[in-house]
Amino acid sequence: MVRVGIRPDNYTYPFVLNSCAARCDVCAGVEVHGRVVKTGFGVCVPVSNALIDLYGKCGELGDARKVFDEMPERDVVSYNAVLGAHARGGAGMEIAAGLFEGMQGRNAISWNAMIVGYVNSGDVVSARDVFDRMPERDGVSWTTMLVGYTKNGFMDRARGLFEEMRERSLICWTAMISGYSQSGRASEALSVFWRMEKSGVKPDEFTMTAVISALAQLGRADLADWIGLYVEREGIEQNEQVLTALVDMHAKCGNVEEACRVFEKIPRKDVFSYSAIITGLASHGHGIKALEIFLRMLAENIKPDHITFVGVLTACGHAGLVEDGMTYWESMVKDYDIQPRAGHYACVVDMLGRAGKLNEAHSLVQGMPMGPQPGALGALLAACRTYGNVEIAESVAEKLFRMLPDINTVAWKSSLLEQNPAITLCFVLCCRGMYIPIGSNSGNKRQGRKRNNVEPMP
Repeated sequence: MVRVGIRPDNYTYPFVLNSCAARCDVCAGVEVHGRVVKTGFGVCVPVSNALIDLYGKCGELGDARKVFDEMPERDVVSYNAVLGAHARGGAGMEIAAGLFEGMQGRNAISWNAMIVGYVNSGDVVSARDVFDRMPERDGVSWTTMLVGYTKNGFMDRARGLFEEMRERSLICWTAMISGYSQSGRASEALSVFWRMEKSGVKPDEFTMTAVISALAQLGRADLADWIGLYVEREGIEQNEQVLTALVDMHAKCGNVEEACRVFEKIPRKDVFSYSAIITGLASHGHGIKALEIFLRMLAENIKPDHITFVGVLTACGHAGLVEDGMTYWESMVKDYDIQPRAGHYACVVDMLGRAGKLNEAHSLVQGMPMGPQPGALGALLAACRTYGNVEIAESVAEKLFRMLPDINTVAWKSSLLEQNPAITLCFVLCCRGMYIPIGSNSGNKRQGRKRNNVEPMP
């Protein structure tokens, strides 16, 4: 158009800028913005509104505000565009609130932009205040508020709002299922899913990913088999996310063969799918197979992440490959710039402990930059029991029990048994009288063992 000599006008520029915004092409948008300024159309309200929308959608809040602040005239669309720019990243919501309270002719878009902004900033209290003040709420208002609660873990509040809704879209059902799943309330997630089924709402791939993740937490092989058949029967799109979730679920439910079969179906495997199968195989004692897949991952130039290395280190521990494990441990930091977390330390301590290298494992625990953690301490205590090292066991147990609540309470026992198998072993050993709980000196501990006729560990 420009090449043939036809000059764009105030009707042309908004369409061009909207196209740039849809593609999130800020470079092209800046070029068009330059032409707008040169041709004098910057004072045109629809053109400026399109520029605000462009910069807002491209994450350039500063530029969006600059265009807005320089407008000689503004309309409701102008305000909504700049509120939308603030809302997308949840940035500068105090400034957005000032604009919102001062604008004339607020409509549903204005109110919803504020709710979205507060939700994205994590301020669900302010979001709910705006929601409650709305003169008339639409589906976007209800859905955004619900998603805000579920994203931030306020599932009881989300459930209350969910029950108030007259109409529930698939997004709302999925948000509830996903929220319960991410909060570790898998049974409630499944309850919502079955209720959705009865209401006649058909799930999509996002819904099923959340349902599958919930089933993985339950570890029930029968339900895992059922959901696998359900996905195929209902024609759910089996994209990378769904298939990866199925791999993780089958592995956690103990069906490693099915996990491997589904893994091979994934057309474009990424770090998430590889990590799922590696950790699944490793946790069920298939260390060699897990390491073979890890090498295959590296051969495909897929960069491992911290979860991948949890699986790799676990695999080395279960396979008794201490030297390989320590090599991967060093490579994790040196080659991939992944700083060890508590879970990585626990894996290496477990690996060394299984090999009988208790002194090395003890030194590693003592040198943890974040301080000794229950997972690593529990793994070392388990190794002490296996190899009969009472001295290290007493030292480790003393640290462990100082981190945990009173052993004599039923609530403590219940929560402990759900935390970590290694810590559960610590609880079992204590109940068997392996040592006396902390609070006395070492000599009294030994006297206590003798007094209770408890022999040192075999």
